[in-house]
Amino acid sequence: MAYQRKAGNKRTIWKINHRPKDFSAYEWENFIEQRIIVIKNVQCVDRLVSMNRGDYFYLCHGDAARIQGGIKLIGRIIDNRVESFKKGICCFQRRYEMIFPVDGVPLIGKFYGDKVKNYTPNFTINEKDSIIYEIVQEESSEFEEYILWPFFELKIKDLNGLWSAETVPTYNISPPPKIYPLNMIFYGVPGTGKTYSTTSYAVAICGNKILTEALKLKNSKFISDNYELIKREYDKLKADGRISFTTFHQAYSYEDFIEGISPTVDERGNISYKIKSGVFKKFCERAKILPQENFVFIIDEINRGNVAKIFGELITLIEDDKREELSVKLPCSQEEFTVPRNVYIIGTMNTADRSIALLDTALRRRFNFIEMNPRPEILSENVGGVNLQKLLKAINRKIEMLYDRDHIIGHGYFCKCETLDDVAAVFRNKIIPLLQEYFFEDYEQIIEVIGKKFITREELGDEKFCYTIANDEIFKNAENYNEIWSNF
Repeated sequence: MAYQRKAGNKRTIWKINHRPKDFSAYEWENFIEQRIIVIKNVQCVDRLVSMNRGDYFYLCHGDAARIQGGIKLIGRIIDNRVESFKKGICCFQRRYEMIFPVDGVPLIGKFYGDKVKNYTPNFTINEKDSIIYEIVQEESSEFEEYILWPFFELKIKDLNGLWSAETVPTYNISPPPKIYPLNMIFYGVPGTGKTYSTTSYAVAICGNKILTEALKLKNSKFISDNYELIKREYDKLKADGRISFTTFHQAYSYEDFIEGISPTVDERGNISYKIKSGVFKKFCERAKILPQENFVFIIDEINRGNVAKIFGELITLIEDDKREELSVKLPCSQEEFTVPRNVYIIGTMNTADRSIALLDTALRRRFNFIEMNPRPEILSENVGGVNLQKLLKAINRKIEMLYDRDHIIGHGYFCKCETLDDVAAVFRNKIIPLLQEYFFEDYEQIIEVIGKKFITREELGDEKFCYTIANDEIFKNAENYNEIWSNF
């Protein structure tokens, strides 16, 4: 008899168990990467079919305290298709989006205890219930007490009205209309809030909202009173896999980003090799499953890596008009690969590290560049008697005259200064070391920027001098800072 729901039943959460007797640890990992649940037992297919789009489930990898076992995640079914494939015997699968991964939250325990119920990971009397089971309304309180709260720190009410009779989410087949460019790079000098801005933009893009609407901004300074809420939403989207963050560096490679061959060693010491997907390829595969949602991939310090080497053949696929229109065969896996239209790429670039003129031409053509300038107007005019606005303007004018505008200083260095001690700490520990790096320890030029009070010069004869950083008392005198701009 086929498994059917009673009319008007409001139950919409399931247990799915990928048991060790059915699947290997490698298969477990692969299923999670592909966001699929898989059933081998043909007697359970009717239950798999009964799962509706929008239904929730929690995924188990066996019930034993083994390395890769235990309760793994909460997911939500994203369509009504049941797909079949051969793996020795016929298998059946459903696709899902990850709602909450166990590894993303503090845990009371990763492996389940002794209590045996139909909704627990433990083997039950009925093997069918052990593999796939729909949790009934009467079990909801116990399920919350023994599974949902200990492993996910969630209550049933947190799952967006899970037990309500309202309609399940509607999934479209096309991405939402674009508000932002698909490829953007925020560039500017240190301390202008480039990485900070990626958080706000990523949340706005995922919500398909203009930035001011997403942040509820009250003025044009782009300072949000509820930034903590934005960061919380950012962390949630990141945990769900819709935002990813990576940093390029000199050793970053195509294998890290797209795919490569990775060695593994089993318990007997035997070495084998498998093709491992890189972070961007995995991210794109997740985005393809949910074309109606926007995904944001953030690359911090994008100019520090060898862009041509890291992107490889994908440098063509990220162009707006090539998204899902052009595919390439990847060299390792021989898979046909394309970049989805719903994947946005945001990069940051520090112009003090490398001139923007030296950036790879191919990257310049494919990205929209947004300059992030110092904003002294958002700083306080009186912190312990120091006018931070005038101080930053004066320092930057002098640096621009003596060096260039790519090495001026951002407002971010002073944003958190609330006392004169804070200003002193920033000036001694951040500003002066930065100037030492900029001017290659040429203290005469540093003195031109910040004056003679903070660096003393002792004549040694024969036009030789000894330079010393001033003591703490000098840094804690507000007048010494105001002299920097008052005499300029």
